[in-house]
Amino acid sequence: MKNIKIKYNQLLFLYAYLRLIDLSLDRSKWTNWKEFQDYFKNIPAPSSVAQYVLNSFKLPEIDFNNFSFFPEEKLWTNRLRAIFSKTLYYREDDILYCYKLLYDFNSLLNSDNENYHLGIEKLRLNIARYYSRVLGRMILWKDLDRLMSIEHFFQNEHFEHLSLSEVIPDDFYKT
Repeated sequence: MKNIKIKYNQLLFLYAYLRLIDLSLDRSKWTNWKEFQDYFKNIPAPSSVAQYVLNSFKLPEIDFNNFSFFPEEKLWTNRLRAIFSKTLYYREDDILYCYKLLYDFNSLLNSDNENYHLGIEKLRLNIARYYSRVLGRMILWKDLDRLMSIEHFFQNEHFEHLSLSEVIPDDFYKT
C-alpha cells in the first residue's frame, strides 16, 4: 500500500470542500434542485476538485465499480502530527476514496434529479463520515473550529461564514 504526501493546506481545503457539500446537500432538502445546481456554478465544481486530487497526488485511474474502499479512520492523536509537520501522509486508498466521493457528487450534481432521495442521503453521510473521521482527525483544533463555519448552500445569512476562497490552495488553479 502506497502512502501519499498531503500538505496541510491541501488537507484544510479538502475538508472544507467536503463539509460544504455535506451542509449544502442537507439544506437542499428544503429547496428545489435547480437552485442547488445553480449554487455550485459559483464555486469550483466538484469535477475540478476531483481533477485537482487526481493530479496533485498522482493517483492511478481506477474502475470504481470493481474497487472496494475502506478508508482508515484516524485517531484524535493524529492531530499531533500536524503540530510538528505541514506535510502529512495518507494511504493511497484514503485519497482515492476522496476522489470517488467527489466523482459521485459530481455525477449527482449533473443529473436531472428533482427530489432529495435515500441515495443522496447515503452519499451525504459517506462524505460527512470521511471528512470528519479521516481528514478531520489530522487537523488542528483551531483550524477545525474555523472550518466548521464554511459557506454553503442555503446558509443562514445572519451568521458569519468562512469563504471557500480563503482555503483554496495556491496550486489549485495551476493543475
